[in-house]
Amino acid sequence: MLPHSLCREHLDSGRLAPLHEPEAAPLNTLVLVRRPGAETDPGVVRARETHRRATRGR
Repeated sequence: MLPHSLCREHLDSGRLAPLHEPEAAPLNTLVLVRRPGAETDPGVVRARETHRRATRGR
């Protein structure tokens, strides 16, 4: 997870892709990013699901 301020350039260029974009962003926004094409990597999938569960309080 990275603050938007540190990865904005890479997100804008397409070198990084957000995994989740909530309807209402929290005050301290962090972004979990991955390289394009890495969505099937088991480690990336595991990290994404772990962070999703944590942010949903489960």
